[in-house]
Amino acid sequence: MKIRSTLTAGCFGFALLTGLVGYFGGSAITRISGEFDAVTRDGLPAIKTLHDIRYAGVRIVASTSEFALVSMVGRDRAARQQAEEEKELLEQGAGLYQSAFSTLKDLSERFDPEAQQYVQEIDRAGKDLMALSAESMETARRAGAHSAILEVKERFEASERRFLDVVNRAIVLERRQLAMRQQEVHNAITFALFTLSAASAVAFVFAVAGGSLSAILISRPIALLQEGVERVGQGVLDTRIDISSTNEIGRLANAFNRMTTELRTAKDEITTARNYLDNVICSMVDALLVVDTNGTVMNVNPALCGLLGYRENELIGRSFSTILADGDHGRSIIAEMAEQGQVPDRELLYRSRQGDMIPVVLSGGAMRNQDGEVCGIVCIAHDMRERKRSEEEIRRLAYFDPLTGLPNRALFQDRVSHALAVASREEGTVALLFLDLDRFKDVNDTLGHAMGDLLLTSVADRLKAHVRVSDTLARLGDDEFVVILTGARDERGASIVAQSLLDLLTPPFDLEGEEVFISTSIGIALFPSDGEDGNVLLSRADMALHAAKDAGRNVYRFYSDDMNRSAQDRRGLEDSLRRALANGEFYLDYQPQIDMHTGGVFGVEALLRWNHPEDGLIPPGRFIPAAEEMGFIRRIGEWVMRAACLQCRAWQESGLPPVRVAVNVSGHQFNQPGFIDMVDRVLEDTGLDPTLLELELTESTLLEGARDTIMTLIDLKVRGIHLAIDDFGTGYSSLSYLKHFPIDRLKIDRSFVRDIVSDLDDRAIVEAIIAMAHSLGLRVLAEGVEREDELELLRERGCDEVQGYYFGRPMSARDVEARLRASSPARGTAPLRLIARAEEG
Repeated sequence: MKIRSTLTAGCFGFALLTGLVGYFGGSAITRISGEFDAVTRDGLPAIKTLHDIRYAGVRIVASTSEFALVSMVGRDRAARQQAEEEKELLEQGAGLYQSAFSTLKDLSERFDPEAQQYVQEIDRAGKDLMALSAESMETARRAGAHSAILEVKERFEASERRFLDVVNRAIVLERRQLAMRQQEVHNAITFALFTLSAASAVAFVFAVAGGSLSAILISRPIALLQEGVERVGQGVLDTRIDISSTNEIGRLANAFNRMTTELRTAKDEITTARNYLDNVICSMVDALLVVDTNGTVMNVNPALCGLLGYRENELIGRSFSTILADGDHGRSIIAEMAEQGQVPDRELLYRSRQGDMIPVVLSGGAMRNQDGEVCGIVCIAHDMRERKRSEEEIRRLAYFDPLTGLPNRALFQDRVSHALAVASREEGTVALLFLDLDRFKDVNDTLGHAMGDLLLTSVADRLKAHVRVSDTLARLGDDEFVVILTGARDERGASIVAQSLLDLLTPPFDLEGEEVFISTSIGIALFPSDGEDGNVLLSRADMALHAAKDAGRNVYRFYSDDMNRSAQDRRGLEDSLRRALANGEFYLDYQPQIDMHTGGVFGVEALLRWNHPEDGLIPPGRFIPAAEEMGFIRRIGEWVMRAACLQCRAWQESGLPPVRVAVNVSGHQFNQPGFIDMVDRVLEDTGLDPTLLELELTESTLLEGARDTIMTLIDLKVRGIHLAIDDFGTGYSSLSYLKHFPIDRLKIDRSFVRDIVSDLDDRAIVEAIIAMAHSLGLRVLAEGVEREDELELLRERGCDEVQGYYFGRPMSARDVEARLRASSPARGTAPLRLIARAEEG
């Protein structure tokens, strides 16, 4: 309207002509403005929204693939962190997709039917892509079966291609429509120029000045518009038209500027998306390369360059086959990808620049152009070297001893089965030599476990150097070794090897400057005479090993049927032990103890007895070691303590003077957690005063875990319980532990008392024990006194207490009660002391 007003005011005299010019010019400009408005309202937003949708889809695909890859390959902290980052990027991509599609759906109301159809196709493809993305991530997170992961991966990649194909076709359609509208704008502008030029020419005849002015006011901005459209058509999207007027031309210029701004924004977003994908590819830990259909490398990422040791420009243009160990395989892979579109994961060998073979897992797929033709192949390779090393380490840990490097029990079972199968087929002989180091525990106790481990590795090294390659040396555990000896024709051949192994370990071992001597015992079982199964042979070689230990160690023994019968007897004894406690087959006897100063009975020692229903009385020396090996000694020890405390309480309640009860505790029981709780429980259940209980321990029990032992002894002492050391002098006697342990009494072992009169060495030992104990404030009791001359010598040496057959044999609780009642209080009888231990009287 302002243009018409200007023309009317400037050329009043030519109102009709000027009006016609203004009318046609205004109509043309209005048409151009409408076309531009249509482009701005429909075309450009639709293209921008489609680019947003494609960018969102690409982000979803990239994040889903990276998440799945990281979840499958890595389980460390870095892999889990990267997986969470990819999950966040996936959620951002999903949000962007939903927002862009909502905008597209709103715009589609003004679309033609063909455009509305592709909106529906995008909707279906997008939903399918999102669903398969969630399924792929869930499958990878659960670390499902490899086939399930591949199946989801194939469907997801197919969905990706459908999605991108639909979006690309939509973009092509919108661009085509945009080009048509641009052409319509160009035609409208051309028509407008023609109309205005014609009108101006007519007007020029009548009014040169007025027509020229009108042409200047109107044609110049239109020329600027035309120039801007052409520049945009050439790709210069930062073109702007500076027209300050507010008329139709000004609005057209503003619409043009808005169009170029939105086009530039869309281009920037596309560039950002491309840069994002480039960054994703560059940051991939897996090696990626792109080849054409002929197998020529077109593009690579830094991971591939680092893997192979090439620079990027050295790889571009090379044949894919040259970086594979098997070049022919590379050509077949390219052909398969081009034909099928993708290939499943497969293991290959890459060849580095230095010629090293690098195991990888290769996967990939074909790239297609807008016409659907294959234009390139994308190959992704994951470095398998660390996995291969891990698998080898797992195999080594599964089948080899980590300390010595020898085959372990699992590999030994496999080797012995193979050796027996070969020997059975060839009617040959196999000897199984079971070695156990003698007194290896002493090395650990005196030098420490680190030196013990060093000794084991030194022993293994000597044995490995001596054993033939055709034989097998294995470590079964602790200090146990076994040799599978093939080709031994008889016992003589196995004997020669066994003796050579004994001689081999005789020289001392130098352990970090410490000279250590060690010996071994060997048990031998032969196939097929001693058994036809590896487990049976090993069991019988173990029986022979125990026979070698019993024979004095540092010897070898062959398996015999007598050993099997002995083992069966041992198992029968263990089975009977399990029933003995429940069946009430145990009972206690008691032996009096005498105070040397008063001459009266001051205590008794309780002795554990087992009356077997079939075999009768079984000596403690026979069943106590078995009970300790079974771990049954703890239950027996608690029963002994409870029975002794109950009997002592019963004597007290019957009117006898208060008695003190002490229980000999096995080292297996004393060093177990919960020992203090067990003692408290027994005292509480029986109601016995803790000051009337004395616990008797051996020297070896006290020295095992000395620090923990001191704390346990202190806990017992603060409760009022008395403590004694039994069989003193037979173990590792030392003043160093006596001054730290809260001990009340030492008991001299009967082996020293038995020959005290005739053996000067035994007499000197007894005198030293008595003097040492008294200097530490301890009382001394001598066991096994059977003759009067022994008693007199002990009295002269200052011994405080005695017991033995000279004063009375072990007796029942009723006989003890009768003897105590017969004792006269006027004779100064001291309180009774009950010592319970599992040994012969």
